[in-house]
Amino acid sequence: MPSQEHELPVDLIRNDPRFAAELLQEVTGKPLPEHTRVRCDASEATRSAPSQLITDSFVVCERPPLPHEKQDEPVPVLGIITEPQNKWDPRKPYSWPCYVANIRHRIKCPIALLVLTPTTALARRYSAPIDLGCGEIRPLVLALDTLEPVTDQSVAAAHPVLTVLALASNPTDDKAALEALFVALKSLDTSASSLYSDYVLAALSATALSSLEEIMTLSDYEFRTELIGRPFREGEAKGRAEAILGVLDSRGIAVSDRTRDRITGSTDLDELDLWVRRAVRADRAEDLFG
Repeated sequence: MPSQEHELPVDLIRNDPRFAAELLQEVTGKPLPEHTRVRCDASEATRSAPSQLITDSFVVCERPPLPHEKQDEPVPVLGIITEPQNKWDPRKPYSWPCYVANIRHRIKCPIALLVLTPTTALARRYSAPIDLGCGEIRPLVLALDTLEPVTDQSVAAAHPVLTVLALASNPTDDKAALEALFVALKSLDTSASSLYSDYVLAALSATALSSLEEIMTLSDYEFRTELIGRPFREGEAKGRAEAILGVLDSRGIAVSDRTRDRITGSTDLDELDLWVRRAVRADRAEDLFG
């Protein structure tokens, strides 16, 4: 089953396709081609079932057509394939060139291959050029452990999705980072804020969750999500239980009444914190208990 480290970037891009472009700029440090829209596109690199290749995420940057182009549809200027990788897979250097070539053929524009890894060491392996015999492809790789948690609230407001990914990838008890996270979540719509907080709460320590509760309590912000708002209003233990159930639900894991009762009935914060962390990797709800 895909892990949190794999699913979070995919969900972030699926909910906000512009985030793929933001991550690409984070890697290259260069401006992207001028465009007015970024949209998700089909993840299939091929259209024939026998050799079908499916990417984790694919978005297209588009601009309006110029007068001489004599067309009504937006013009693709850049495609971005995003591939989260949590471990070394020797098959990828052979399949990725197929992704790039087939999608380039389909949408008729340059294609960037963006690879996200949890560690710098793994990033170095995936950064190696892929020799095609007639040239090479260089994956653009971002190690998530290099994303420092955002502490500037103005940056968090301007880049809320990056703020969420940075803290979920590199959790900290630093109050400035938690305040920035709160600003980021406030700037998102209700559905996005609820989804992203599933991942962040699962990554934070008990100390960080307590600090976040304090930040929210002192704010006059009216909570808009069930996962963030209600748990912190009704107590830390119930907050942990709701976080656990939220993570399991977001991952499509069924929870029996007996297991649900055990989770919601616990008042041991250390135990609940352990279950939160196990929830992001469990194959079954019962795996929470060891």
